[in-house]
Parts: sequence; structure tokens; C-alpha cells
Amino acid sequence: MQAFNCIIADDEPLARQLIQSFVEQVPYLHLKGVFKNAWEVREYLIHNQADILFLDIEMPGLDGLTMVKSISKIPYVIFITAHRNYAVEAFEVKALDYLVKPVSFERFLKALYPIEQQHSAKIESPKTKDHLFVSVDRQMVKIFYADVLYLEAMGDYVKFYTNKEKPIISKMTLKEAIQLLQSPDFLQIHRSFVVNKQKITAYTQDKIRIGETWLKLSRSYKSNLEL
Repeated sequence: MQAFNCIIADDEPLARQLIQSFVEQVPYLHLKGVFKNAWEVREYLIHNQADILFLDIEMPGLDGLTMVKSISKIPYVIFITAHRNYAVEAFEVKALDYLVKPVSFERFLKALYPIEQQHSAKIESPKTKDHLFVSVDRQMVKIFYADVLYLEAMGDYVKFYTNKEKPIISKMTLKEAIQLLQSPDFLQIHRSFVVNKQKITAYTQDKIRIGETWLKLSRSYKSNLEL
């Protein structure tokens, strides 16, 4: 497994110690820094690189969410907080996961699973893929990337809108669908939408058109729009 450099930021000493103990138990995590506030993290990231950031939200001076929004190139972010009410905003800044204290080691490992999967996919699939398989009604259905117009999250399901008359509906999260789409052609534009940039016909400051359908473009995802 590839080694990942990580840093921890939390204003509570016991919380820092707990997450540090978790990190030290995972062979492929290399701890590069432990910080008491978000200002220290921001300064570190300006001059250094990190792969994973374990970050508290409510900290004195500068909160974790504001800090993440203030830097252009961010690592994988896993928020670890005592507060549940920031979850939506956390995922809008593309957080990998959102853990509510107290955090168990099992839940900590689950948060790392998408990173492990992405790394494994890169190793096992060195060639560029042009399709994926999704589970539909107890069978695996093949979808070619070139046929996909956009994806829409619908609770525990994702709708794959294609050139076909009806969308293909599969039980998964949008985050899981993004991990399956091993292609740079797919861009997340909203917490509910991923689009095939090859199918974009027009866009404005807050909307993207795919064919005759307009989809909402969130401010937090505008940086993804490189056409």
C-alpha cells in the first residue's frame, strides 16, 4: 500500500492524542504534524504537502471549514468533530468523511476505505477504462462512459442518465459512484450532481446544461469546471 502523509488538527489535547494513536496503528499512514488550531494547519499547507488532513471544525480563531475554503489545493479531508450540524457544509467542501466524536478505531478505518479503494483501482487497472458495471435488480449492468450524460443522487440511490430513454438506477451513494468512474471526463458540480463534461452544451454562473436539462452548479464546485 502506498504511504500517505497526514496531519492532525484539534484544539482538544485528548482528541489529538486519540487520533494520533489511531494513525500510528495504520501502517500506510505517516504522521507529519499535529496542530492545535487551523491557523497552524493553513501555514503548514502553504509550505508543505499532505495527503490526508484529520480536522476538527470548531477551533478558536479560525474554524476548520473556513480554513479548508481558504486554500486552493487541499488534501483528503476527514472532519472529526463533536457537532453534527456541520455535515452538509462539510461535504459541500468535498470532505472525504465526517466523524462525530467519540470516534472508534473501526469508524476511523472506515473513513480511510475510499482512499484504499482508489489506490487499489489504480494498481489493478493501469489501462484507461471506458465503462463501469453497476448493480441493478440483482444483476451487474454495463454502462459505457461515453453514453453517460450525468448522475443524480437520490437518497441511497444514484440515477445514471444516459442516451437511453430511462435512467439506470443503482443502490449506492454518489461518492461511491464517483470512485467507480475512473475517468477525468466526470465532474462533480453539486452535492447531488456529477456531469460528463463532454456532454455539456452550455453553462452560466450557477447552472450547467446537458442537452435540454439545466443542472444546478454549486459555488463550492465551480473550481472543478475546467472546460
